[in-house]
Amino acid sequence: MFAGVAVVSIFFAGVQKLVAVLLGGSLLLMAVGWADDAFKARKKDFPVLPKLLMQILAGLLAFACGFRFRGIGLSWLGGDGGDYYLFPDWLSCLATIIWIAGLINMINFLDGVDGLAAGATVFSAITLFFLAYVKGQGLTALIAIVLAGAALAFLRFNFFPAEVFMGDMGSMFLGYALALVSLEGAMKGATLITLVVTVLALGLPVMDTLQVMISRMLAGSPMYQADRRHVHHRLMSRGLTARQTVVILYLVSFFFSALSLLLFFWIIP
Repeated sequence: MFAGVAVVSIFFAGVQKLVAVLLGGSLLLMAVGWADDAFKARKKDFPVLPKLLMQILAGLLAFACGFRFRGIGLSWLGGDGGDYYLFPDWLSCLATIIWIAGLINMINFLDGVDGLAAGATVFSAITLFFLAYVKGQGLTALIAIVLAGAALAFLRFNFFPAEVFMGDMGSMFLGYALALVSLEGAMKGATLITLVVTVLALGLPVMDTLQVMISRMLAGSPMYQADRRHVHHRLMSRGLTARQTVVILYLVSFFFSALSLLLFFWIIP
């Protein structure tokens, strides 16, 4: 997937800054993802700290190159008045890192059933493509649709029963790419409604992560401790097969994507 996105993006857009940050940050993440996958292959646990530090570093790279939360319009739809809050640098940096690290881990969490993470990425990336294209953001739209194509091609071999697995290398790359595309796309010059639209475009991983965090908090479990509280685990524990679970969650992703586009085209002037 990484190679496909890299080759096609460079071929059509050259090594523009967004492409360079996407590829450079992804290489950092894939390096630590490869180490994690190697540990798992030997049935050993890879420490959390190196992964978190590399995610923060990838977020700092994006921030330093100008792909960041700059502020937010305080009105629902925005306006011409003085209702835009420009974040101070520390808050902009913190919000950017949280968004990027958050999405990386959200996609990683979804990679628990064959085809789920790749399929959810296809829906989200296509939605982000339409949002960027309508806003006239050609490069962002290009990367979004190339990412969707790479994930869809991978899904050909990753759908249940999977012949190929993405591991942490693949899931962290997908999460980072979605985070960058959303920052530079729908959320650029964000108002409250564009934030809602973007979150809906990424609806399944966001929903899954939120319900897991709430469930762990209510149970008094550590947030970082792996368990079987994810939505795909819950569905399968009720007797659904892996294939049925993935198809249902594809429909959920489609619903979120359709709702995101509906809000964007019908509500935003």
